[in-house]
Amino acid sequence: MDDKIQATLPDEKVLAESEIDENFKQLFKQLAGPDLEISVTELQTILNRIIAKHKDLRTKGFSVESCRSMVNLMDKDGNGKLGLVEFNVLWNRIRNYLSIFRKFDLDKSGSISAYELRLALEAAGYRLNKRLHELLITRYAEPDLALDFDSFVCCLVRLETMFRFFQAVDVDRDGVVTFDLLQWLQLTMFA
Repeated sequence: MDDKIQATLPDEKVLAESEIDENFKQLFKQLAGPDLEISVTELQTILNRIIAKHKDLRTKGFSVESCRSMVNLMDKDGNGKLGLVEFNVLWNRIRNYLSIFRKFDLDKSGSISAYELRLALEAAGYRLNKRLHELLITRYAEPDLALDFDSFVCCLVRLETMFRFFQAVDVDRDGVVTFDLLQWLQLTMFA
């Protein structure tokens, strides 16, 4: 088996507010409230209400921690919340993840098996070796070795965060980086 690890990350093209659909803007205003920002707990409420409508998906719901990871990945201005553009990017990303999840839930169980996960990750742009795949199963799968939708999203968010961080610090693009203790703690605590 090829041990090459690579990621084709989603484009980080920044949209202008004028490029966002008016219906989405109205939805955002309703969801965000008067501050026009979506906090971690607001995101959790929104995602769990939406996921509850998808009866074909096995899920325990999105945890505060998983929503915090999503906000950390998408929050470009560093205020700990998602504005309209940031939420739009996340919304589209989750819709894409849902499409991939459904496509590779080959047995229509509402979850992704270890085998299905490898295919789904490749469709999402991640080519990982066997050891990393096993680590993801250990970290994100339920005792039956399958991932619920919320775990699948968390897995993809974590992968993207880690790949983006690595690419940012791998300035000479040789696949090797050196961290001091502070950098390591920042990476592992806030990624």
